[in-house]
Amino acid sequence: MFEFTLISNEAKIFNGNVSKVTFETDHGMVEILSQHQPYMARIQSSIVYVKEDGTQGDAQITDGFIYTNGMICYAVV
Repeated sequence: MFEFTLISNEAKIFNGNVSKVTFETDHGMVEILSQHQPYMARIQSSIVYVKEDGTQGDAQITDGFIYTNGMICYAVV
């Protein structure tokens, strides 16, 4: 598990522990898991995350950025 925060200009959409975050970039689909190497990318269209309780959350977006250092992950959309 790692901490994931999803933020838009209007509000914080999600903040909590997740097991993975999947999103689409200019170069294809990317999946972030716990202990991922540091990574930053532009998100193209969607972001899906699996919460600590096993349920799935998602957001359809038009543009955004994501960053992880392996222990935390932030997405600004």
